[in-house]
Amino acid sequence: MGEPQPEPRRSLLSFFRSRIFFFIAVLVLPLVSVCKSLCAWEQPFSMEWPVAAVLLVLVAVGFVVSRKRGKDYLPQASLLWVLLLLATACDCACNLFAFVTPWQLPTSIFLMMGCICLLWVLLRWGSLVLWAPFIFLQLAQQVGYHQYGTRLNSLVLAETMEASADELLTYLTPLNMSMAIGAFIGAVLFFYLLGRVLRLAHSKWSLLNAGLIFCLIGYLVGIVQPPHKRKTEHFWPVVEAYDLFMACAEALLHNQATIEQAENLPLPTLKHSSMSTLKGHEGCVLVVHIGESVRSDRMSLNGYERDTTPWLRTQSHLINFPNCISAACDTCQAQIAILTNARRDIWNKQPEMQPTTGSVLELFNNHGFKVYSFFGQRCGQKLKYDRVVRVLTKCSEDRFNAPGSPWTSLPQIASVVNAHRKDNLLVFINNEGSHTPFHHYDKKTAPFLPSATNFQNPAAHAEEVNNAYDNTVHYTDEFIRRVVQTLRGRPFVYLYISDHGEYLGHDGLWGRAALGESKYNYHSTTGCRVGMFVITSPDFDKLHPHFAEALQQMRTNSTKTVAHEHIFHTLLGLFGITTPYYDASLDICSEKMQPYSGPMPESHNLP
Repeated sequence: MGEPQPEPRRSLLSFFRSRIFFFIAVLVLPLVSVCKSLCAWEQPFSMEWPVAAVLLVLVAVGFVVSRKRGKDYLPQASLLWVLLLLATACDCACNLFAFVTPWQLPTSIFLMMGCICLLWVLLRWGSLVLWAPFIFLQLAQQVGYHQYGTRLNSLVLAETMEASADELLTYLTPLNMSMAIGAFIGAVLFFYLLGRVLRLAHSKWSLLNAGLIFCLIGYLVGIVQPPHKRKTEHFWPVVEAYDLFMACAEALLHNQATIEQAENLPLPTLKHSSMSTLKGHEGCVLVVHIGESVRSDRMSLNGYERDTTPWLRTQSHLINFPNCISAACDTCQAQIAILTNARRDIWNKQPEMQPTTGSVLELFNNHGFKVYSFFGQRCGQKLKYDRVVRVLTKCSEDRFNAPGSPWTSLPQIASVVNAHRKDNLLVFINNEGSHTPFHHYDKKTAPFLPSATNFQNPAAHAEEVNNAYDNTVHYTDEFIRRVVQTLRGRPFVYLYISDHGEYLGHDGLWGRAALGESKYNYHSTTGCRVGMFVITSPDFDKLHPHFAEALQQMRTNSTKTVAHEHIFHTLLGLFGITTPYYDASLDICSEKMQPYSGPMPESHNLP
C-alpha cells in the first residue's frame, strides 16, 4: 500500500476565490454601520426585531436541511460576486434613494440580492417576468423625478391612465423615447445575465440560504439605524415593489370611485326648491365656465407683470377673486367640487366634506333655464373625464364638442344664444384652456415668443414653456371676450373658475408633477391657486333688486379667500334659489359668508 498523499496546500489566490472571503469583504461596511448604530441606540428593542429573528431561524433551518441532503450551504463564490455586481449596478441605476444616506446603499443592495435569489428559487425564469416591469418603471421614475420633480404614485398613474393623446405625446419626446428604449435594452441585458448566472447554482437550497442571509443583513442594517433617520423607502426594492402595486390598484380605484361618486349622487331636485327672482322668459343668460389649468398668479388681472388678460382687466362690471383655492389637482374631482355641495376632494375622509347632492345645473333647469353644454376636444374620449362631466351636465338640452381649438365652439354658442332670445339660458363651458400641452392659442398672433411646449427637460426650456402657457391664458382672455360679445343686449352673468393650476417650475415642479407627494402636497404649492371672476351686464342688475344687492355683497367679499366649495351655494344665492342644500356661510353673495379655511400655501393664508 502506498503512503497517504498529503493534502495540497491552499494558495492565497484560492482563498480570494472562496465564499469566506466574499462574505468578509462585503460585510465590512455593513458591520461597521451596525456597530456604530448600536452604540448610539437608545431603544435596543422594537417590534421590528422579531422579523430579523424569524429570518435568522430560517437561515439556520436552511443550513440544517442543506447539510442533511448533502447540498452546498451557499452558491459558489464566483456566482456571488457576479450577483453582487448586478445588484449594485441595478440599485445605482434604478433606486431613487440609493445615495440618500450612507447606509442606505448597502441595505438596498443586500435586499436586492436576497430578492433575486428567493424569487429565482420560487419561480425560476418566471421571476424575470416580475423583474421586467419593476426595473422599467424604476428607470422611468428616475427620468420623471429628475425632469419633472415627481415620483410614480397613485395620482400620477391615475392621471396617466386618463391623459389625452396630446398630453401623452408631449412627454413622448425623441429623447424620452430613446431613454425608454435604452431602459428596455438595459432591462433585457440584466435579465439575460441574471438568468445565465442563477442557473449555474448547484442547488436551490444554496440560493435559498444565500437569499435569506442577504435579506437578513440588509434588514439588520436598516433597522439598527435610529428611528429619526429611517424611512420605509430605504428598504428598496421590497417596499418599492409593494408601493408600486398599491399605487396601480389605488389609481384604478381612484378613477372608478370618482365616476361612481358622480353617478350615485341624488338629484337636488328631489327636495323642494323655489326661485324668488326670475319667473321665466326674461332672456337671462348664466354662463358657467370651468376653465382648465389657469393659475391666478399668471393673470395680469391679478398683478402678473405680463399682460395676459388685456380685455378682462378693462371690464368695469368684473368682480375678481385673486385668492381662489381649487379642491383638487384632478379635473373630475374639481368639477364635482364646483358643481355640487362638496367641500373637499373625494379622498377627504370627513363625511361632512363630501357631496350629498348632484349638479347645481339641475336646479337651474328645474326653474326654467334651458341648459346647453360646450366641451373641448377631450370630451370626445371614452375616459373618466367624459363620464363624470356628462353626468354633471346630463340635464343639457344639447351638448357640443369643439373639434379643434376652443374658438371653434364660438359659432355654436352664438347660434344657441340667438335661437333663444326670450328664454333663460344656462351655458356651461369646459374646454382645454391652459391644460398641458399648452397648445391652445393662436400661433400667428401669439404675444409671447419664443414659445414651445418642450417637456424634454422643461427646466432647460423654461422660457419657451412659460411663454406657451402665458399664450394660452391670453387666448382664454380673447375667447371670453368673444363669448361676451355674443351676449351683448342680454342680461347675463359670466362666472369663470379654473379647475386646477399647472406646475411651471415653481416649487421645483413641472407639468402634472408631484401629484399626491407628501413633500409636494398639491395644496402646499402655488399650483392650487386658480383664476376666478364674475362678469355681469348692466341689464342683469335691473332685472330684480336682489341681483344688485347680491352683486354688491359679492364685490365686498371678493378680497377674501374663496374656493371651489363656494360656487354651488353662490349660484343659488345669486339667483335667490332656496333649497335644503343651500348654505349661506358658503355663499359669496351673503353677509354670512365665511372664507375658505382648508389647506392652502402658507404664504397665501389670506383673510
